[in-house]
Amino acid sequence: MRSLRYAAPRWLRPRPLVARLWRERSGATAVEFGFVALPFLALVGACLENGLVAWEQEILQQAVVEAGRQIYTGSFQTSNSGTTDAATLISRFRTAICTQPSGAARVTIFTCANVRVSVTQASSYASASAVSPVATSSSGVSDWNPNFQSYTCGGASTIMVVQAAVDIPVFFPLLGLATASLPNKRRVLQAATVFKIEPYTTQSVCS
Repeated sequence: MRSLRYAAPRWLRPRPLVARLWRERSGATAVEFGFVALPFLALVGACLENGLVAWEQEILQQAVVEAGRQIYTGSFQTSNSGTTDAATLISRFRTAICTQPSGAARVTIFTCANVRVSVTQASSYASASAVSPVATSSSGVSDWNPNFQSYTCGGASTIMVVQAAVDIPVFFPLLGLATASLPNKRRVLQAATVFKIEPYTTQSVCS
């Protein structure tokens, strides 16, 4: 008795099936989009984030310059005359950074209450140098510099270096501006201004 064999249709045979799939072009666009969609959307996100970072940087710089003018004219020293605690002065200057000249709260994208402040003196413009808000440990891990936050009182004709730094999240670390510099995918924004204090009547007694 002859055994019966099942012959698969030609279109189900392996070689014709592979050849048919190879020639098929009806879904090529969807497949190609699937390959390029993720990197394309990531690149778009990185570009948008870089623009947002530049905007935040400009907001912080403007805030530091406007708040620094209070030290430049002596109004900050006069209103805080007799205050000697550095932490209190840092907190009050941070409030000045977070407040517009009109007295309204400054509109920011970053958390203004998290801004770290450094106010130091310099003997000359040539010797004026910024303090890095980030420090790198011996293991190569970067974190906030514990010596960054400080406040040094300045009298008339004193050259001052005023700095501020705040951390923001990084969602698309693909381009240089969005590179994280702190753990947990955080980036540090920095702003600074250097000036010589004008003469003013009431001299601060803080130290």
